[in-house]
Amino acid sequence: MITIDDKYRLEDFGFNAYLNHDHEATPKIIRKTLEIPGMPGAWNFGSEIGQRDFQIPLRVADGDPINLQQKQNKLIALLFDEFGKPRPFKLTFDYEPDKCYTVELSGYIAPNNAVSFLRRFGLYLTASDPFKYSNVYADEVTWGSETITFEYHYLLGHESTGGSVNITGPQTLNISVEGLAVQPIIEIDGTANSLTLSANGHSFSLPNFNNESWSVDFEKFLVIRNGNETMLEINNFYLMPGDNDVVVSGTNIDIDLRIKFRDKFI
Repeated sequence: MITIDDKYRLEDFGFNAYLNHDHEATPKIIRKTLEIPGMPGAWNFGSEIGQRDFQIPLRVADGDPINLQQKQNKLIALLFDEFGKPRPFKLTFDYEPDKCYTVELSGYIAPNNAVSFLRRFGLYLTASDPFKYSNVYADEVTWGSETITFEYHYLLGHESTGGSVNITGPQTLNISVEGLAVQPIIEIDGTANSLTLSANGHSFSLPNFNNESWSVDFEKFLVIRNGNETMLEINNFYLMPGDNDVVVSGTNIDIDLRIKFRDKFI
């Protein structure tokens, strides 16, 4: 039912999760209001979303109490880093295999040992980033993928650049986004003068370059040039839900372009 970091399943440690677990459909809602004397109700400053919590009841059975303890120890070791702190890990549910959360252990584990061969406890997890993301980058959604199966909702009808695209002059790319607005990573290799990419009223430009590599991460506001961080200032650049026209302009263009993002959902 649950996969950790794309490779570990609870069953690998001898554990099973109960179906009646808590999986919040929405994150916590944080309302920002101000009550003013003499004013009915309150002044509404809007709402924000908080973190998302999970409570997953687990059970493990083994007639040998030593094996039982070893299974528990192996699972616990997976949840902590080398310094003994809860580590972030990728969590995927079998009933939504195309999406994942990044979570950490957020509550202590206290097994119920009422029966000598059976242990039960709750696994308390928290996603500080409350959104769930597609398991693969959008440009990896292609026919023939060995990772994506027909269980993945976004296999059909998802249009993207399909990996690296060679561009030798001004042109417009159509990028499809599912779910919420995203800020992509744009990777560029090659040569161009006055290269500018624009979409949805946002744009960014690079200085003239010749046979160089660029990585522009709009979520982290980070620009890497030939493997080194630069001081180049960039602003927000959003791809909105639905179809997006990404306009590439400039001169002397001969680049390989990749637009990377994971679809993002509540």
